Amino acid sequence: MAEEENNAEGQENEGGSKKKLIIIIALVAVLAVGLSVGVTIFLLGGEDEASEPAVVEEVKIPLSYTPITPPFLVTFDVDGRQRYMQISLSVASRDISSLAALDHHMPLIRSRLLNVYADQDFQAVRTEEGKLALQAKTIEEINKILTSEGAGEIENIYFTNFVLQ
Repeated sequence: MAEEENNAEGQENEGGSKKKLIIIIALVAVLAVGLSVGVTIFLLGGEDEASEPAVVEEVKIPLSYTPITPPFLVTFDVDGRQRYMQISLSVASRDISSLAALDHHMPLIRSRLLNVYADQDFQAVRTEEGKLALQAKTIEEINKILTSEGAGEIENIYFTNFVLQ
């Protein structure tokens, strides 16, 4: 009987130590997994997002074009001879509302541009510099009208046909 009691205590002792061993192994495994996750996060995500400025790309809206029709026809008196200048042009802008305002205010724009073109010197307009100056004056005049009417500005104008005779 004494032997049976010793045997029962030994099995009970052995069962308790197995439970303790399993709990210790489980705790070590959980600690190892947690430590590996922590080290991985530290090494891969350790950079501070605020220290590096975010790159923001500006989306560039494509240009929209609107032709101004009919062409402008201006007469000049040069040395007693009748001379003509015919200009066809298109307006470019990235702001669609500016082009809508351009169309709405076209009578005023045509009237002012005809005055600007009629005031030009025929000999000066024949040169490349004269054409560039006329282009700049056209952009300035159109933008002056659009801004006075509360609309946006145009970006550029292009002479699509420029005839001097």
